[in-house]
Amino acid sequence: MKANDAPRNPGTYRLLLALQIMGAITFIWQELPEFRQVASNPGEQIPRNDPSDLLLVGVLLVMQSAFWYRMRLVPIPSFHPNAFLHHVFLFLGKLSFIFGSALFGVAVFRHLPELDPGIDFFLMARRGVVFVGCLFALFCTSLEVERLGQAFESGDRK
Repeated sequence: MKANDAPRNPGTYRLLLALQIMGAITFIWQELPEFRQVASNPGEQIPRNDPSDLLLVGVLLVMQSAFWYRMRLVPIPSFHPNAFLHHVFLFLGKLSFIFGSALFGVAVFRHLPELDPGIDFFLMARRGVVFVGCLFALFCTSLEVERLGQAFESGDRK
């Protein structure tokens, strides 16, 4: 069954969207201290923190599960056209990925070239995979919020 063929259930859609948004907020809240450390101390490897790393993997799995379940089985509910909400959700969709873009820029263009030879490559590779996965999950969430904004679009374009 595809999302377009399924009956429209706004409660399920809201729950899945809330899971994605809460995951994005948790990711940003969790990564903000590490972002500050990477930005202020380029080249220093962030100490190993297994509970934080496990939390990020859990957030990643929840966000991706909610996104793909919604994409495959739950259509976006139809809404009455509302130009204001249309623009607000499109704006929030674009805004939601700014933190991920900033983190990527600092980590890849500023932090990685400064790393010293004594780094733990396994830890760096493991965190890199989780980091890219979380950035992809943020991207998917931003697309979902933009799709919600499109649902408020009016039929007449001016």
